[in-house]
Amino acid sequence: MPTTVQDLPFELLEHILDLTSADYELDSPKSNRERNDFLRDCSLVSRSFRCPAQACLWAAVRVHNPHTAKKVLSSPVLGMYATRQLDLVGVHAGNEGLSGTTAARLLGKIRGVRWLRLADFGRLSARVLQNDNLAGLQTLVLMTAFPDKTTVLSSLRFPFHLRTLHLFNRSYGPSILPILFSASRHSLTSLTLLTNSTSASYPSLITAFPSVAPNLRFLSLQHRASGELTSLFSLLTSLTHLECHFAVDLPTTLDSLSPTGLLSILSLELDYNLLDVANVLTSRLDGPVLRNLKVLRIPRAPLRDEFREFGGQPLLDKCVEKGIRVEVGQVVAWRTRLFP
Repeated sequence: MPTTVQDLPFELLEHILDLTSADYELDSPKSNRERNDFLRDCSLVSRSFRCPAQACLWAAVRVHNPHTAKKVLSSPVLGMYATRQLDLVGVHAGNEGLSGTTAARLLGKIRGVRWLRLADFGRLSARVLQNDNLAGLQTLVLMTAFPDKTTVLSSLRFPFHLRTLHLFNRSYGPSILPILFSASRHSLTSLTLLTNSTSASYPSLITAFPSVAPNLRFLSLQHRASGELTSLFSLLTSLTHLECHFAVDLPTTLDSLSPTGLLSILSLELDYNLLDVANVLTSRLDGPVLRNLKVLRIPRAPLRDEFREFGGQPLLDKCVEKGIRVEVGQVVAWRTRLFP
């Protein structure tokens, strides 16, 4: 029997629409709006397209103003489809955003969330995370602080076990990080730290870090870690991928890692320090910490042919000798190109 697109199963149509809308980014309001318009138009193609298009539409939701929140909360299909990715934005820098109450209502009604970002809320209680709708949460991008008292936080019981946690430069307070780490100490494998050693929550980060360090496979350092935190890096016995911002003290960080570790991927961002980084790595590629290195990623760097001019050629030669694949990004680091 001949078949048409109307004969395709629901799951296949949803997968096709999900792939065609994957290029739209939630971070951009314009891109997010274009994605919604595209999926709305798809839902009008035929009756068989309606449910798959709606499923894709609800799979990734960004709510960044009260108008959008009102539309979401009043939708007749709210709760019928799972939302894998949810992005909630509070009021910040004078821009229109959600109140903590509205964000709590959304989290109480949207189900199936696996990826959640909370950004720039002034009065959002950590109680919103104690929600059965978040039982399947795997990734939390935390860009907001919670105003709750320590007694309130200590009584919380989160239903999820995170695999990935992103911590930004916020004062989370002395209690929330130990609780988050404790809830996910056996499941957390990826941690991104964009913090500041002067933050009020930094001591709690240092206190809680040992509980998750042995299970971490990916660590991204987007700040210059304090000596207290660096001294704990020897606990990263399962680490396979390390990512470092150019502000990171690279030699101290590498020398603090376990000599019996499994590090195989090293990602570095450069500033004016290509020559310094090249010297640090070249002198350590024969050492125990980098003995298993397979990939060196430099996403922002001079073009490969320009490494010699900027002092990186010995590093490339050493990587060839050791069988290490060097992945140089297509985006050129403009700071580095300012070298004479």
